[in-house]
Amino acid sequence: MLSFQQYQLDFTAHIRNPAHHKKPAKIAAERMAVYRHAVFNNIAESVSVCFPVCQKVHGKRAWHRLIRGFVMHHQSTSPIFREIPKQFLDYLNSVTNTPPYLQSLAHYEWVELAVGALETSPHTFSKTTNLIDEVPVLAPASMLLHYDYPVHKISARYKPTTLEPTYLLVFRNSKYEVKFIELNPMTYCLLSLIQEQNFTGRQALTKLALEINHPETESIIQFGTTILNDLAEQEAIIGSAKNKAKLVIS
Repeated sequence: MLSFQQYQLDFTAHIRNPAHHKKPAKIAAERMAVYRHAVFNNIAESVSVCFPVCQKVHGKRAWHRLIRGFVMHHQSTSPIFREIPKQFLDYLNSVTNTPPYLQSLAHYEWVELAVGALETSPHTFSKTTNLIDEVPVLAPASMLLHYDYPVHKISARYKPTTLEPTYLLVFRNSKYEVKFIELNPMTYCLLSLIQEQNFTGRQALTKLALEINHPETESIIQFGTTILNDLAEQEAIIGSAKNKAKLVIS
């Protein structure tokens, strides 16, 4: 290894973990401290802005230790600064000494940033759709999510102690606002079938009626139609297509 390469390794090792790695010999302690604090503080600020609820729930000191561990141990897969929150989320999934709900809560907080930044083609929101006999189309910037905890309710005053399955639809509307909708299990299954199987509204609702052994399929279809229309009004669904694969958004 060339001398400048060893210097770089020593420099970064000290910034990551100054308690276990000495600074390079030829740099002043005061100057090294500036680099050390600048790197840590920039990373801490970027992470904390994205995860404000996690920070409050976990506590100031514990949160500081968590970020310190992130700086010391995580090997980033991206050089892009704005992707630090996603890198922190990846690191958090490998940590075992945090409350069991913290990973889910962190993902929930990160989703708003992720959906807001998704790159999509320009699209219009049609009000004349056939959500039953054609394939309903979710907003291009959207995520359908399932958590084991009620992440949208967690706060410094409420920390769940038992599992509570929670279903959410997160999407970006025509005003570029990120919206969250809590779903019941049936609506979550309905949207999953439409999204994954390319089902029409009728096909998805008929399959759901069969799966729950409901005696009146038509009543499920009518109920589901109301749900789909409501999602369209909120711009979570942007229209319908005879074949989703052939849909061109313009």
